[in-house]
Amino acid sequence: MDVGGTFTDVVLVNNTTGDVSVSKVLNRHDDRAETVAEAIRGLLERMNVAAGEVGWISHGTTIATNAVLERKGAKTALITNRNFRDILEIGRFARPAELIYRIHQDKPRPLVPRRLRLGVACRVDRRGDVHADLDTPDLESAIAVIADEEVESVAVCFLFSFLNPVHEEQVGERLRAALPRLEVVLSSEILREFREFPRTSTTVFAAYVAPVLRTYISALLIRLAECGITCPLYVFQSSGGVATPGIVMRNPALTMLSGPAGAVVGAAEICGRAGYRDLITMDIGGTSLDTCLVRDSVAETATTREIDMFPVAVPMLDIHTIGAGGGSVVRVDQVGGVRIGPESMGARPGPACYGLGGDRATLTDINLLMGLIDPDGFAGGEVQLDRSRAEAVVRREVAAPLDVDISTAVAGVFRVATSQIAEAIGTVTTERGSDPRDYTLVAFGGGGPLHAAAVARELGIGRIVVPRHPGLFSARGIATADFAHVYVQSVLRPVADTHPDTVLAVMETLLQRAVADLDAEGIPGESRELSHLFDLRYVGQTTEIPVPVQGGAELVRDGFRSVTARFHRLHERLYSYSVPEEPVELVNLRLHAVGRVGTLPLPVTESTEAGAGPVGERAALMPGDAAMRSVPVYQRARLVPDVVITGPALVEEASSTTVVLEGMTAGVDSFGNLILGPDGKGWNL
Repeated sequence: MDVGGTFTDVVLVNNTTGDVSVSKVLNRHDDRAETVAEAIRGLLERMNVAAGEVGWISHGTTIATNAVLERKGAKTALITNRNFRDILEIGRFARPAELIYRIHQDKPRPLVPRRLRLGVACRVDRRGDVHADLDTPDLESAIAVIADEEVESVAVCFLFSFLNPVHEEQVGERLRAALPRLEVVLSSEILREFREFPRTSTTVFAAYVAPVLRTYISALLIRLAECGITCPLYVFQSSGGVATPGIVMRNPALTMLSGPAGAVVGAAEICGRAGYRDLITMDIGGTSLDTCLVRDSVAETATTREIDMFPVAVPMLDIHTIGAGGGSVVRVDQVGGVRIGPESMGARPGPACYGLGGDRATLTDINLLMGLIDPDGFAGGEVQLDRSRAEAVVRREVAAPLDVDISTAVAGVFRVATSQIAEAIGTVTTERGSDPRDYTLVAFGGGGPLHAAAVARELGIGRIVVPRHPGLFSARGIATADFAHVYVQSVLRPVADTHPDTVLAVMETLLQRAVADLDAEGIPGESRELSHLFDLRYVGQTTEIPVPVQGGAELVRDGFRSVTARFHRLHERLYSYSVPEEPVELVNLRLHAVGRVGTLPLPVTESTEAGAGPVGERAALMPGDAAMRSVPVYQRARLVPDVVITGPALVEEASSTTVVLEGMTAGVDSFGNLILGPDGKGWNL
């Protein structure tokens, strides 16, 4: 399941045959758990599957992210060291790139107002030694404010608590005793990593969304039980793996951006098994475009990400996001430039063509007016689209300000969207030293296949893959996810001054935590994969490189020599130079723990030409064209291997439409993936 900002997607997979059934439901209810239950009930009934036959549920959601962006989280307080309560506003003193020239615009306000950021006297020094004990009267005064303000959740973050959490533990114990219903999140329990601002920000994020996520998961479990489903529920994380709700609730920030991560996991696994291993993922949903680079079936990862300009330091797939989704607002700025996003109309009222009260032009309205979308078959018929409403809004919001006709307006907006998407893909490719022409573009989400051909043409990408059920591909990817956990502990010592026994002791502590979590999830020993990494840097640098370590024996044997040698080689590869004579600093120890759940079968489609012809034609303004023309329309379900269609064409299915441009061919491979490429190149379809 993937609960997005506009739709809830549910995918039912037969783990014997690999057959996939899907359901996409508009988020009509304020109670998202009821929307999920509605989608599940309908899908099980339609497929004649008893609730008791469901043996596994993986659930990804943007609920935590949306709570932050919409400022609908819990009333939260922050307890930190006296005189350090303004760290959330001070940040890094860096003005975000998008605000550099907007000198009168403020950064987003912190999740905790200043009156609820409470300073308490205590101090641990940089070595982890207690410099000043916790001031009990200060703490009692803070608790009194929290009680009087009816705070729902508290974040606790002290300086150097990643080395010695004694004061945070004392505060947590006192808070839980005084206010038992309060959510309490300690930075030392969720992020034992240095850097004060990201650690404080992450702890606040976790506290802010904890009551929201706990309420939602509790309600969902009740709804599932009412449906007759009794199997365990697993929650998908932004790192690309699942975990039990209990483990996730220790750090609710782990669910940030979990929906987009699901699609990347699915692309790496499903496309990799079909033979496409170097990928650029392009996911266009209702509110955003998400893109990620996958090398040899392994997605790029990151340890920190910003949400609403505040850092979240949790392990996650390195997904770059811009506001170019189907519901993204299209407008003309004061100097006549066309802008798309980041504001979105969401599910309600949604795009103007939804007929639910939306009065702003969106990318979905543009695609409808171009004839790329069937108004009667959108989202499998879940939403009937109103072309006249879309035309009226686009004429008012775009065509009139630009003083052009409606056809010129929609074609221009589509070109702008293509450029924005191509620029976003350039962020994860050319800006990081990769040539997009060396990769296959994988397009999914309801809007990905609509824009993929134009984007690929602009970037010179030669192959596009559109997997089955692209509009629900995040949910499909979540269904393939393994259990995954990351544990970290900052050390901050020069390697030359660090004894292997000290490091081995920390590694053992991380290992015990990992084993405890995998035991709780019932992962058998043969399905566990544990890998250690050291974050290393030259002394004086501000960024680290994660270096794989072959267990403790390597450290004891050669006293870090092989590890530092590996670091120098990685530094040379990433930055084109290394300085072996410079001292190296050990910053963090990391442990990645994975519990493999096995792969689901992929059905193979037999070759036959039955029913491969077009089912009709539709007037469409194809990207790059100057006027409407009649374009053949194909049903994807009727396409089979060895049948190639030539563009221009539209390939429709319940969750999306794939645009095939003139000069391109399209066909399906034996796994049901739709493959697009330039004409005359002899793609093996």
